[in-house]
Amino acid sequence: MDRETELKFLITPEAADAILARLDGDGAVRQLDATYYDTADHALRQAGFGLRVRDGDGGRKQTLKSASAGGVFARGEWETAIDGPAPDLAALAATPAAKLLKGAALAPVFVTRVQRTTRLVHRDGAVIEAALDRGELALNGRRAAVCELELELKSGPPAALFALARDLAEHAPLRLSLTSKAERGYALIGEDERRRRPPPALAVDASTGEALQAAGRAALGQMADSSEALRARPAPEGVHQLRVASRRLRALLSTFKPLAVDTAAAQLKAELKWLAGELDAARNLDVFVGEVWRPAAAGAADPPAAADPAGADSATDGMAAFGRALLAAQAAAYVRMEGAVESARFRALLLEAAAWLEAGAWTTSEALAAVRDRPAREFAAHALGRRRRGVLKHGAHLGRLDRAARHHLRIRGKKLRYATEALATLFPEHPKRAERFIDALKALQDGLGALNDLAFTADLAREVALVAGDAEAAFAAGRLTAAGAGREPALLKTAQKAFEAFADARPFWPD
Repeated sequence: MDRETELKFLITPEAADAILARLDGDGAVRQLDATYYDTADHALRQAGFGLRVRDGDGGRKQTLKSASAGGVFARGEWETAIDGPAPDLAALAATPAAKLLKGAALAPVFVTRVQRTTRLVHRDGAVIEAALDRGELALNGRRAAVCELELELKSGPPAALFALARDLAEHAPLRLSLTSKAERGYALIGEDERRRRPPPALAVDASTGEALQAAGRAALGQMADSSEALRARPAPEGVHQLRVASRRLRALLSTFKPLAVDTAAAQLKAELKWLAGELDAARNLDVFVGEVWRPAAAGAADPPAAADPAGADSATDGMAAFGRALLAAQAAAYVRMEGAVESARFRALLLEAAAWLEAGAWTTSEALAAVRDRPAREFAAHALGRRRRGVLKHGAHLGRLDRAARHHLRIRGKKLRYATEALATLFPEHPKRAERFIDALKALQDGLGALNDLAFTADLAREVALVAGDAEAAFAAGRLTAAGAGREPALLKTAQKAFEAFADARPFWPD
């Protein structure tokens, strides 16, 4: 197996020439046509592999690529020269695909037709191959354009790879992408859902530095995936997933604080906080519209008979006025969110997050070597235990906590959950115990989340009505707020039961 370390960026066709103008070095232009194969039930795709047969200047080659070989920037690759147009099963027998295929037949899924322009760049002691692909993916008359840049590190320090990417980003918009051509091709056949990336599979003998990189890569991969989904189709689930992914990465910087001590880490935290601020309004309004407004509006559409018909009409008019104000606020929040996702600042955030994970000062600092090389199991057991004790301490008197204290407890619970999900595979000895612990933590987070949603509902309703400047809308907002206030005792009781269950859940790591 060969291992390729690369960065891939989506670019606009207009940016292609500007990028090539910045790339000095020997180059070539080749036509690369490939057919991707899979089983009838897409076993390869489900396992994260892509299998292609490509015709090019070097003849016909069969290539199996994994989605990851330890991280989103390093993929496993098994390449073999073959004679026939179909996959060579004998060559596949020596790859991980053999266990998946189990004798199943392979058939074409889609084709790619790409013109590749390459440059071999020498920079800062590194050799980097830049490949600019322009063409299309095709399947039964359906097509998707391809215009992307790949920067592959052939030799030398990873920092040089990111230095070149930054230089190019100053002259053309580069959007970091972790979606392969194979994944985009499957979208042509209707499998275009953005699947959540699984937690990293950490080896039990991994170092703390390796654990940080693997967990960070998974969160960054989800950020890139979610942002691409939002650009294609702005929707509540996409907003939610991008928000969660950015929070996971931010929480990891907190969990691995002993390594995240440089200026770049501080700047990354600040940029992740900026992104959260750009997404918060859209997410909060999505929750309000889906969980509060729509059920209330459905009830108001067929109100019971009233002693005062004029009063009933007034209430209905107020709900309609508030609904218009709410949808206007939601539209404005989406404009803000979309502006952030399309911005140069967000593109830079993705690139700098990747740069810090792969080539940050912490990866080579002699002062941090002891922490970086410490067994991840030891570090994780200490970090998870500390966070668990913090949740137990601050939630001990949940029923007496005020709104702000419950909010801070919820944040503590989220950080523990993100850390637990990221690091759980370091402790394979008790899988059922780990599952029960995470389930209990999720239930606690849901319970505290419901209380938090109830609290911000009143503030949000008042703010929307205030911006609308409509008395009837303000009246309807007050009615919605009053209707929800009576739910707090029941929600608090549910949260308390969830906390008790969490307190009883045994840790799955050694104390």
